[in-house]
Amino acid sequence: MRVKFIFTSLLILCITISCSLYEGESNFKEVQAIEYEDNLVSDEHSFENITTFLNPGDIVNVSDEYIIISDADPSGFIKVFSIPDLEFLYAWGEQGRGPHEFQFIPLNEINTNGNHLILYEIGTRVLREYKVNDTTLVPVNETSLQYNGQTNPLTGITKVKEDFYIADEGVNVDSSNHRFIALKPGQDEPHFSFGNYPDTELTGYEKKFEFLNTTNSSEDGERVAAFYFYHNRFEIYDHQGNLLRDIRINDESINFTNREPLDFFQYRSIKTASDDFLYLMAMHENQDKIDENIETFRTSFEKWDWDGNPVNRAMFDVPIHNFVVSEKHKKIYAYSVLDLHTIFEFDIP
Repeated sequence: MRVKFIFTSLLILCITISCSLYEGESNFKEVQAIEYEDNLVSDEHSFENITTFLNPGDIVNVSDEYIIISDADPSGFIKVFSIPDLEFLYAWGEQGRGPHEFQFIPLNEINTNGNHLILYEIGTRVLREYKVNDTTLVPVNETSLQYNGQTNPLTGITKVKEDFYIADEGVNVDSSNHRFIALKPGQDEPHFSFGNYPDTELTGYEKKFEFLNTTNSSEDGERVAAFYFYHNRFEIYDHQGNLLRDIRINDESINFTNREPLDFFQYRSIKTASDDFLYLMAMHENQDKIDENIETFRTSFEKWDWDGNPVNRAMFDVPIHNFVVSEKHKKIYAYSVLDLHTIFEFDIP
């Protein structure tokens, strides 16, 4: 299962913990950051003579058999690799208006269901489900995913249960004050909305941008995690949208000295989740500093449990911009926009 992440400039970040509940508020938890472990050392797999990426987007794990990377390649925007051997198998999917073509390449709105890949077609507001094998993607099902009154494309689409997904609430930011909307495929009425915005005087797009999230759910669909980009904080909900934990993180390793403005200080993005753990990529840096040091800036890896406790924290030894995890193979598979013909492999710490 995967989580949603639009990668334009390197969004991601750090880790932390140790518990102490706020007085009288049982779902609040304050945690202290843990120290970094040794760097994660990469094993590089080059595909320079076989395939390359134009502008990679999502990377997902399909049933611990395949790694799939979406790419802005109109003649084959789904690149399929077998794991654990990391062999390139094929590129699939074309941009166009014909059968099984896509008007808009789905770089980010990608989910999985066992050995099936689920792509969201923005133009038609349809979920397209395919079975993945060694040679192609086989069509399985198409179902609408939309709601009455929807004016903008759905973003942040995350599969929770077999019968529903969550997405960003979007345009209703001021009227509903909810960040997320739960939708059932084929039904035009929303299932429910959840996730109140923190107190703020901001409105409209500024409010939505300030509290941007990445989300993911446990494999059994019982819990949903939402991590803030611009706040050292995340939340855990049950599958009915009830808040279980609101976790605030203290991290003494972050140095804010001479870092003005802090408006675009980015923390972390959730990449994938299992029933036991959450896996995140972290930055802890201002966007302007990242842009200035694009070729050397290194993100970090974080592993948390569902009670809001940090488990591991380590720096990648090369600049990494997106990754996915296979617990079965005990590996992290990643790419870097600085090396568009290589997949980097790491051991999970």
